Amino acid sequence: MDKIPFSVYDFFAYLSSGTVVLATVDYTWGLGVLETKEVGTLMGTALVILAYVTGHIVSQFSSLLFEHTIVKRVLNRPLALLLGAKPSWIVFAWIFPNFHRPFPEHTQGRIRGQAVARCCNSEGEGLFLHAYSLMTANERLQARLDDFRNQYGFARNMSFAFLVSAITIAVAHFDGAHRVSLRWSLLAAFASVSLFYRYLKFFHQYSYELFLRYAELPRPAEPAV
Repeated sequence: MDKIPFSVYDFFAYLSSGTVVLATVDYTWGLGVLETKEVGTLMGTALVILAYVTGHIVSQFSSLLFEHTIVKRVLNRPLALLLGAKPSWIVFAWIFPNFHRPFPEHTQGRIRGQAVARCCNSEGEGLFLHAYSLMTANERLQARLDDFRNQYGFARNMSFAFLVSAITIAVAHFDGAHRVSLRWSLLAAFASVSLFYRYLKFFHQYSYELFLRYAELPRPAEPAV
């Protein structure tokens, strides 16, 4: 009963982003919750639950927008870029240089050679799942990968939450019943862009770490003829 029912990831990825959205709603609608000096136990519990649920909603839409649309369809997956794929548009390599930095050719060759030695002819998602199933058998590496996942999940969700906040405050400033300051919209937009860069960094680092370790696995012995 004394154990906190939320993990570290719950707090940073869900509660934090949910709180940003709820604070924005309170500010733009003038509800006054942020100005309340004392919050009762019931109200406090309800706010935590609401922030947690809102955080899950934010996570769903941030994954749809950032991972499945911007990264997958526009920028390209980290694994493809690490293995030498060209940017879909050269300007992206200037805007996001670290995200588009590939492995050295020698390392790329070791990864492909490792896949061939283990009878994996897949590319893209198939190669990722093949390497993931092997590398996460190591609990220490699994924990390290989980750290990167938690960090990119937090940055992704918070970037989306601040994006929603920036748009909402801007709309309320020009067409809202409650007076709000536009500077908070600008600050939220700055936070959103900064955290999007952090998301790309850790999302890229996740695949980098996984396949760097995969490349150095001992090659399986060839069957005797």
